[in-house]
Amino acid sequence: MRILLSALCLVCLSVTGLRAADDQGQEEKPQEPEEIPNFNQLDEYIYVPKSTLSIGPRFFLKGPKARYSGQGSIPSAVFPGYDSTVGVPNISRTYIDGTVQPDSQSTSVSNGIGPATTVPLPPDGRTNSWSYDDNSQLLANGDMTFHTYSGVITDTEDHPTSGASTVGLELLMDRDMGNVGKHMKWSITAGFSIADIHSGTYASVPTEVTTLTDTYDLFGQVPPAAPFTSPNNVTQTVITSSGQAQTGTSSNAQTQTVTQTILLGNAPLNRTYTTVLTDTQNRYFIEGAYYTFRVGPTLLIPMGQHFKLTVSAGPALIYSGDEFNVLETMSPVTGEPFTELYQQENNKLLPGYYMDVNLRYDVSETAGIYIGGMIQGAGSISQSVASGTSASGTSSIGNPLEYQTRIDFGDEEGIKAGLTIRF
Repeated sequence: MRILLSALCLVCLSVTGLRAADDQGQEEKPQEPEEIPNFNQLDEYIYVPKSTLSIGPRFFLKGPKARYSGQGSIPSAVFPGYDSTVGVPNISRTYIDGTVQPDSQSTSVSNGIGPATTVPLPPDGRTNSWSYDDNSQLLANGDMTFHTYSGVITDTEDHPTSGASTVGLELLMDRDMGNVGKHMKWSITAGFSIADIHSGTYASVPTEVTTLTDTYDLFGQVPPAAPFTSPNNVTQTVITSSGQAQTGTSSNAQTQTVTQTILLGNAPLNRTYTTVLTDTQNRYFIEGAYYTFRVGPTLLIPMGQHFKLTVSAGPALIYSGDEFNVLETMSPVTGEPFTELYQQENNKLLPGYYMDVNLRYDVSETAGIYIGGMIQGAGSISQSVASGTSASGTSSIGNPLEYQTRIDFGDEEGIKAGLTIRF
């Protein structure tokens, strides 16, 4: 029994010693480094641009069309006084072919003490201050006539104009939305563009021209040829008693300045009105700009490595702002032509559509150029501008005295080009 216990103790001591030695060996053995993960099995991440910015000019081959119509009044450019003042003397009166002003005749009076004073002459029914412009104003009986002219345009025709070519600018933004089939892609396009409105035409329009004629007495005097203004300073040669020109020390004829005065009645003898139908000249024109906002799908079709064809269509919204102008011109029988300009600013918002076809060349993955064509259209807008009014406020045919125009934004065509940037 003692031997068995002794042997068991020896075995336990041996096992304990071996285990301690083994633990010591493990502690002294160096640890292996951690293994580096292997990323070779993962796909590389490459950023693909999804948005495209396009900017460039637009060349409209055919812009908005316009149609003009309406009646108007051409007021007199001068004022000769009301009919009730025809017999009133010494009133300032202005005509298209002359003027008649209050008499300015005066005389010097001296009482022998101090300088002489200038006092007006007593009224005698005449004036020395007047002028005329055309020889036809002098009548065969020796009287002088003066005129004013006014008119009512009775035009009932339309005057259309085709859309004038113009230049604009566009800014577009595309956002890729994915593939269509194996080769094509599609995107959403939003854009903004601006272009000019420029339209105008001339027209000869029928007009009832009313001539006011005031007749004045010249008291048997014959005025110099027109144009003439009284009083008028003229230079004359000094004549001797023998009828020869007076010469000075330099052997040149002596001259003197004298005041030439022709007296005219200081109030009209009578006033008459006559009306004839003739043609006058109207110019209709519109100046302004319009803005197009649009959004719609775009189909992209690759054509080789660098070329791509894009087709886009969708709704549009057009905002138009312009000024409608009518310039009336009358060329009277006497006097200079005169004009009257009427203007009215207008603005309008219209729904419409657009369609673009572009050929794009990608210079690199992020830049390119494009060229293409476009068609866009919308409705039409009506505008009017009030003309001068007659005493009754209407023309002779009973229509309101205003001009109208209709601007048609349908079927505008053009070409465009520009740059693209992808990001």
